[in-house]
Amino acid sequence: MKLQFERFTVFCRDLDASLRFYRDTLGLVVVEHKTLEGAMAGGLLQLPACTLRIALLAADADAPVIVGLFEISQTPLEALRPPAGQPAHGQAALVLRTTGFNALHAALESAGCRFLTPPLAYPKRSASERSPAGLYREMIVYDPDQIPVSILQIDPLPEEAHT
Repeated sequence: MKLQFERFTVFCRDLDASLRFYRDTLGLVVVEHKTLEGAMAGGLLQLPACTLRIALLAADADAPVIVGLFEISQTPLEALRPPAGQPAHGQAALVLRTTGFNALHAALESAGCRFLTPPLAYPKRSASERSPAGLYREMIVYDPDQIPVSILQIDPLPEEAHT
């Protein structure tokens, strides 16, 4: 048996607010948008009949889906209360890699997003099997449902001065 990544799904409170974050601010592209209604929509998630609005987003129109946004209505749901200002056991986070770190930071600030971790940089001098050496730049921002989204850019390390 072989598994592979399919998507990160967010059961969002407000699909339109989540689209403003993931599509308009982060720049992901909606590659599919649909609505499911009735018993089948609820049955998929062990809920009574409901309405399920779904948006699937990718890096571009031809890329694999990264994020699925699912808004459930017509049935009451419990709301999770994420911790403020720090991660918690069992909490999920989405990690995205970019080549436009500074522009993305400016867009997130302009949109009034709340940061867990403002932009920082740290060197990784040796490559490992799964991650290259480089100057890692990272920031962690909260989406509209308070899910931490880490934005990462890996730049080449500056050349060491020769003596």
